[in-house]
Amino acid sequence: MTTCERDTRLEKLYDEMERDLLLLGVTAIEDRLQEGVPETIALLQEAGIKVWVLTGDKKETTVNIGYSCKLLDPDSRLLEWQELRQILQSADPQVSFFKAKQTELWATHKEMARAKTSVVLTGSELAEFEQRPEWGASFMSLADQCQSVLCCRVTPAQKAEIVKLVRKHTSSITMSIGDGANDVNMIKTAHIGVGLAGVEGGQAVQNADFAVSQFRFLQRLLLVHGRWSYRRISLFLCYFLFKTCGFALVHIWFGIFNGFSAQSLYETWFIALYTVFYTAAPVICMAIFEQDVSAESSLKLPELYKSGQKKELSSPTKLIMYLLYAVYASLVLFFIPCGVFYNTAYDYQTMAVTVSMAATFTATVEIVMLTRYWTKFSIAAVCISFVMFFLCTRITHSSRLFQSSPADYYFLGVSEKAFIDPVVWLTALLTAWTAVLPSVTGHALSVVLTVHDKHKIHSSSPPPVELRSKFRRGSSFRRSSYAISQDAGPGRLINSATSIRRAEVLKEEKVAGSEKPSDI
Repeated sequence: MTTCERDTRLEKLYDEMERDLLLLGVTAIEDRLQEGVPETIALLQEAGIKVWVLTGDKKETTVNIGYSCKLLDPDSRLLEWQELRQILQSADPQVSFFKAKQTELWATHKEMARAKTSVVLTGSELAEFEQRPEWGASFMSLADQCQSVLCCRVTPAQKAEIVKLVRKHTSSITMSIGDGANDVNMIKTAHIGVGLAGVEGGQAVQNADFAVSQFRFLQRLLLVHGRWSYRRISLFLCYFLFKTCGFALVHIWFGIFNGFSAQSLYETWFIALYTVFYTAAPVICMAIFEQDVSAESSLKLPELYKSGQKKELSSPTKLIMYLLYAVYASLVLFFIPCGVFYNTAYDYQTMAVTVSMAATFTATVEIVMLTRYWTKFSIAAVCISFVMFFLCTRITHSSRLFQSSPADYYFLGVSEKAFIDPVVWLTALLTAWTAVLPSVTGHALSVVLTVHDKHKIHSSSPPPVELRSKFRRGSSFRRSSYAISQDAGPGRLINSATSIRRAEVLKEEKVAGSEKPSDI
């Protein structure tokens, strides 16, 4: 069997066989795009998500799919392998790519150069990256500056290798979406796998992290529920770090005055119930129901998704700030009551109850400021947790429990006197207010600084009216969105990025302009 120049010999053999043939009939496979695919891809791109297409179809078919689903603009310039290889072989690929984008061949307007460049590669061309692994980082750096990347004629193994290449040379979170068994390797390799339940079997769904029935459902999965989930988890972690560290670090400052004898400032039962009853329910409700904007607003403003990409709520700096905030709160929780009760008739147990009240008030006020979306469950959780502190404290300080177990319930009647003492209440309220003062100040500044932006949003001019073609969706005059594989004829228009539909619209506008009467 011939192994050298196999492709060339096959082409010659095909050319000899396909001569003087009588065409009896033609069959075609119609690959219709699902409803909402172009709109979904447009929203994902507005949200800052890079969309790559990895398929086994021909290059002409892949490019046609890119135009049909609005992944490519009609005036996009396609960067193919020969030009990409020259850029990668240059001394500085970034400089070469930048110069190429500034020429008239690449863009008519310099500011639009970045958004109008797309890479188109085939599986055989991608195989060269295995021989030259040093090109991987340069290629990913160039692909990040392009509108999209289309890879055609790729095998299932190559799909997984492309995902590995992205994960190796970037810090991005990858998500693979597929509907067939040939996408399983790609789905397993990515950080997140999404399977489309279609007509190509259930292998993709069975091996995916999430399953959806249609591609357009990715809008809500990513832009709505994904962003809500990121916000809920981030706020949950920040609040939990604040309330736990602020509550526990008080023992360090108390150890300075008791010679680090391991004596606890709080009552034993308060330590057990603080995390379970007093502060758990509100933060759980926030982690379940929290949302800063509605689902409709999330879809109308996909730019909001970029907050997760920038790690605005879960960056190391944010966590360090909350940790410092907890240290500040612990200092306030201890030293203000200590200063008030120093050299007075109030004993250690009264101070312990005062610090406990202040810690509970501080945690409650903080969760109230963090919560944006209030439900009946959130309100009930805050109120019940607040009441539970006073109810459980009175129970654990009762004489009946003290008689049954003096070693466990040794705060006999302390809360009964403390809860009616105005000094205790004023001290607890002053301490709680001072502890949350940085958070209140930060929220106030954020509101003041964003008032101008909100005013601009409300006073913006109405959006322009979209002009629609008079042809209906079923009209034969409108360009189809089907993926058609072809070698000649319209294939020339596909490779040159020329839109047939745009030409028809321009022709239609000229006819309408000639029929319009002139104004006198």
